[in-house]
Amino acid sequence: MAGPHTIGRLRFRLRELMEKLWVRVTSFAVLGLATALAAFALRPLIPDSLAGIVGADAIEPILQIIASSMLTVTTFSLSILTAAYATASSGSTPRAVQLLVRDGVSQTVLATFIGAFVFSLVGLIMLQTQLYGDGGRVVLFAVTLVVILIVIVSLLRWINRLGELGLIGDNLTRVEQAAEEALVARLAAPWLGGNPLRGPPPASSVPIMSPEVGHVRNCDMQALSDLAEDAGILIYVMMQPGDLVHLSSPLFHVSQRPADPKFDDRLIACVTLRRTRSFDQDPRFGLAVLSEIGQRALSPAVNDPGTAQAVTICMLRVLSRWTSAATPEVVHPRVYVPGLTVEQMLRDSLLPLSRDGAGMVEVQRTLQDCLLALVQLSPPVFGRAAADLSREMLDYARNGLSLAVDIEEIANLSGQVYATCDAVVPLTPLSNPEMKKNTL
Repeated sequence: MAGPHTIGRLRFRLRELMEKLWVRVTSFAVLGLATALAAFALRPLIPDSLAGIVGADAIEPILQIIASSMLTVTTFSLSILTAAYATASSGSTPRAVQLLVRDGVSQTVLATFIGAFVFSLVGLIMLQTQLYGDGGRVVLFAVTLVVILIVIVSLLRWINRLGELGLIGDNLTRVEQAAEEALVARLAAPWLGGNPLRGPPPASSVPIMSPEVGHVRNCDMQALSDLAEDAGILIYVMMQPGDLVHLSSPLFHVSQRPADPKFDDRLIACVTLRRTRSFDQDPRFGLAVLSEIGQRALSPAVNDPGTAQAVTICMLRVLSRWTSAATPEVVHPRVYVPGLTVEQMLRDSLLPLSRDGAGMVEVQRTLQDCLLALVQLSPPVFGRAAADLSREMLDYARNGLSLAVDIEEIANLSGQVYATCDAVVPLTPLSNPEMKKNTL
């Protein structure tokens, strides 16, 4: 199989929908309603000997407490989440907030509170209308005890989560995990199950332009492959998840345009475009967001080089998952797809930190150490790109650092990166524009 990046449009949109807060909240609310109604449906099954053990007077105060407290706790929790979103946006970067919004614990806790509120409200209404009867009261009491237990567990999880929600360390962990998962998934299917596309498509191929401006979120490879097989053509994918496309940029090139007038629409429908990028299928975005967090920390208003160093270490952990050159697993032989390049990922992530931290020797040292570690880990993958970037970052350091001893230290580290790479993969001069790019 070609891996998780080849998920179809329906599955992708379902997963996208399930990440919304209101979906989980609505589901738990419906579950609370169904639970309250289940007590009414099960009342005939309760033996007469148990009926009347628990009266309405014993259940009603409990349900009233649950209803009032859950409404208060939900309102309070929403205010905490709003404050956490604002803190994450101002303290790290607005792009990291979407991971906080998708936090499973927060969504489940809020959904549990609202579900318990709906359950208690429906229970009170049915008690007042005397629909339950003696058997229904017994069932309702037993279910209420279960609901109380679930609420207590949710409160404990929520209290534990509140200690770190929205803090810079929590945001770093979330973004790092998202970037790592996306990179691992992409390494499992580097060309999404298609053939590697290295270089431009054939000059004779026909471009299919994007119908709107947006970022690519998903490409349905199976649908593309089926279209190519039915039409007997080759399809060259010109974008990757995360790329920005516009009205004058091609989504695809095809070896020839079929006579079917609806072919273009069917081909374009295989791509999902959105206004913003997502972490799920775009490892470059995760690294770019990590870089943004470090850049904010390096701003004069914040002046926190320690966070920039922590960001660099996060990037090192993520990039360390790329230990060997990928080999294509061709599941869709009529589709050609471009791959990620090491140059792209290193420049998107590390270069902005070197630019903004040009005058901080500790930041420059950590960046060079990161490149050295990557080269030592896998010279064939990172060697050439790391050597180029190391020399470029050295130029920033020379312009930003004032002490000769600091410049000499960074120059020595850069020399180690270059020497380590050159010992395994002989390097051509850095000015050579035809230097081969490292790709998946």
